[in-house]
Amino acid sequence: MPTPQGHRVTQAEQPTRTIAPGTPLQKVIPPRLVEPYLNGQRSVIAGYVYLAQDSAFPDPASYYHALALGYEGSEYSPDMAEVCVLRWLALDMTGSLLPAPEPGGNGPASTVPEFYTLPVPIPVGTEMYRITSGAQEFIARYDGQVWLRPVRGK
Repeated sequence: MPTPQGHRVTQAEQPTRTIAPGTPLQKVIPPRLVEPYLNGQRSVIAGYVYLAQDSAFPDPASYYHALALGYEGSEYSPDMAEVCVLRWLALDMTGSLLPAPEPGGNGPASTVPEFYTLPVPIPVGTEMYRITSGAQEFIARYDGQVWLRPVRGK
């Protein structure tokens, strides 16, 4: 898929494989992992992550297309009503970042730079959001032990 400048992002065009501590990051999480994160069964972030400034989109379809979420075996579809994301400030990721795997075959390619991380503990302060068409809803914030959800109805 073309970028706003009309070309694909290639490995050579991607930034250095480092992320400065404090950089806002974002990861789209598969629907099947939302509850395991929230109930404490999942305690790591791993796989593709993006700079938050490069990956904020107005609706689930935009996430699907821009981040190439239509890969083989994907749980995502372009007509999903919602997508959930984790957002956090990077810690020292020197030992956890790997080069992003080369896109295989003629599959979709992300239109924004991708970073690939080994499993790292969820940083304190990580937030989860639900993205719907034109809106985002805060779901919870990780305090280092549990996910804290807003109190409803007060």
